[in-house]
Amino acid sequence: MATPTDKEMSDSLDRIRADIASLTDSVKSLVADSAGIQSALKSKVSSTARSAANVGERVLSDAGDFGAEALEAAQRQATQAVTSVEGHIRQNPFAAVLIAAGVGFAVALLNRK
Repeated sequence: MATPTDKEMSDSLDRIRADIASLTDSVKSLVADSAGIQSALKSKVSSTARSAANVGERVLSDAGDFGAEALEAAQRQATQAVTSVEGHIRQNPFAAVLIAAGVGFAVALLNRK
């Protein structure tokens, strides 16, 4: 069996060093690429989170506005109804008393059974 010569050993070591240098460059490239990907991903996630927060705030604001408008409309209608009933009672007090008595009598009959 032939033993490798110093030249062969030197050549093998040079190839191994070249392979290690190539692997080192590849790892550096992968690290740089992953850092760029992480940065882009972080930016996208932050942007999406801000957008979602803004949409949520707009929805809450719109819901609050809608609720306030509904409450105001209900208050206006209730005020108009009370005003209308008061007006009818003032115009026809005798009829209002008879209606109230009739409703009271009907409720009493229902509660008695």
